[in-house]
Amino acid sequence: MPKHRKQSKIKIYRITSYKKDKRSELDSNKFELEQQEVENKQDKQGKQDKQVQSENVVIVPTDSHNLDIWDEISLKQIQAGEHTNLFAEQSNYQNINLLQVSDIRLYLDKQLQFSSVDEQIYHEALVHPIMSKVIDPKRVLILGGGDGLALREVLKYETVLHVDLVDLDGSMIDMARNVPELVSLNKSAFFDNRVNTHVCDAKEFLSSPSSLYDVIIIDFPDPATELLSTLYTSELFARIATFLTEDGAFVCQSNSPADAPLVYWSIGNTIEHAGLTVKSYHTIVPSFGTDWGFHIAANSADVLDQIEQLYVVPTPRTLPSLLFPLFQFKEEHLEQRNFALLNSESNLILHQCYKKEMEF
Repeated sequence: MPKHRKQSKIKIYRITSYKKDKRSELDSNKFELEQQEVENKQDKQGKQDKQVQSENVVIVPTDSHNLDIWDEISLKQIQAGEHTNLFAEQSNYQNINLLQVSDIRLYLDKQLQFSSVDEQIYHEALVHPIMSKVIDPKRVLILGGGDGLALREVLKYETVLHVDLVDLDGSMIDMARNVPELVSLNKSAFFDNRVNTHVCDAKEFLSSPSSLYDVIIIDFPDPATELLSTLYTSELFARIATFLTEDGAFVCQSNSPADAPLVYWSIGNTIEHAGLTVKSYHTIVPSFGTDWGFHIAANSADVLDQIEQLYVVPTPRTLPSLLFPLFQFKEEHLEQRNFALLNSESNLILHQCYKKEMEF
């Protein structure tokens, strides 16, 4: 999943978990964060925040000047209260914290990666449109996704015979294979005989010859640094395209078209410059506090023809069966395509766009 999300000028949804039984009840005065006073505290529409409730979760919209601070504060308050540490390790690449209150939450470098409350929204949107569009996908490559949650969705397709999952951090895969609560969440995905894991850099994996794939799922971190920006170049997308079968396609998580439109549309533009046909879509992920966008790409336009009219099979829990609404954007968001840039090895600029839009 994306490791970085917007830090300012967005409405952030804090997820406050609770249980109805008194033994497990969290002290709301201790757990809930006080709303931070920020420069842009007055909403332009003058609308008041509303509290959204579900069976086991309260999602509270708040204004935050710095998402890093909110995530770090929420992590500290969880750790100070009643919780269970499921996994904690400083790997060679990042600090990993998997905790359980009433939901399960993964923090990488003190940044929230997912809540079990709504992670399925993100992963179903990432996986099912492309897996349903490609005819009888047999071979799948997942770049990133060491928690096994995207893998869980891929394995729902009986046509799949072989999956290669590539993740740089072996500790993530170890956690996903050995922590019972996460194993339950990912449905024991790493124990499926169809799955092969590769602990290495994605570019290293792509530098070697390989059999072709019907579907490639790109779940890289957001391009927050120059190094991460190299994962979103036209050259790398062109390289990834060479791993596709004639009727294959890939999907790339691409940040928010609402809160980071320059990043979002520039990723799509960069993929197009690699010579591929691109279809763009998005969905709301409450714990991210915004909608989240993706791009599907194929070497042939015929592969993605009428994808908007597709009915998803197997029927997911969180997506509409007909995908059409996901491919519809507000006009104000579509207009931002006119400013899309090209990110290439000779002109790495995506991280600069990202930092400008994130304002940190």
